[in-house]
Amino acid sequence: MIRGEQATLVTLNRMGRATRDLTEYSREFVLFAPLARGPVLDIGAGFGVATLSAAAAGASVIANDVDNRHLQIIVEQATNAGLVERLSTRLSRFPTDLHFPSQSLGAIHASQVLHFLSGSELMTGAALMFRWLQPGGRVFTVTATPYVKTLERFIPVYEERKRAGIPWPGVVHNVHEYSSHPTIDELPDFMHFLDHETVARPFAAAGFVIEKVEMYNRQGLPDYLKYDGRENVGLIARKP
Repeated sequence: MIRGEQATLVTLNRMGRATRDLTEYSREFVLFAPLARGPVLDIGAGFGVATLSAAAAGASVIANDVDNRHLQIIVEQATNAGLVERLSTRLSRFPTDLHFPSQSLGAIHASQVLHFLSGSELMTGAALMFRWLQPGGRVFTVTATPYVKTLERFIPVYEERKRAGIPWPGVVHNVHEYSSHPTIDELPDFMHFLDHETVARPFAAAGFVIEKVEMYNRQGLPDYLKYDGRENVGLIARKP
C-alpha cells in the first residue's frame, strides 16, 4: 500500500494519495479539535491520519469516507490505540449523502477532498458546513492547485480561463488529456483544481469569515509534484 516518494499511501478507491504525516493545516485542525464545542468531522478521512491524531488529542471524531475499507482501517487503528470510544464513522459521499443536525459540530477537516467536487458541489458543501457548525466552529482544508509538475500542460489552459473570467477555471473532465505521469492513473477522470480565490469563494458566500487562505509548498510534498511553491492551497474559515 505504501509507494513512491515520501511514503505516501495510495488510496484504495483511486482518489489519489494520502500522506502518512499531518499537513500544516491538518495540524491546525488537530490543535483546535479538543477545544471545539461538540464532535469534529473529518471528511474524506482516508487512512485516518487526521482522525486518529485528533482523537489522540482528546476530541470526539466522526470519520467520513466513501470507501468502507478506509473506515475499517481507521477503526482497527483506533481500537489498537485505545481510541475507539472517541471515534464514529460515516460511509457517505460529501456533500450529496452526508447529513448532520444544524450546529452539531465543532470543527470540520477536509484534506485533499475539495478538488473532487464540481463548482455547484463546492457551493452546496460550504453551505452545509456552515449549517452543521456551532458558532465559532472552523473549517480546515488542504486542496490541490493546478500548479503541480504532473499537470504542467494544463497550467496555461487554466490561466487563460482565469483571464477570461470563467468561474471555475480548474475543472478537468479527463486528466489524462494533460498528463501521462504514472500517478495520473491513481486519480479519477474528473478533477477540479483550485486556487486561493476559487477555494475561498464558496466559504465566503456561505457566511464564513476567511481567517487564512494561501497557495503554498506543502511540507512532505513528493518531488514529482513540485513546481513553483503553489502546489497546494490551504484554508481556515470560521463561522461567526
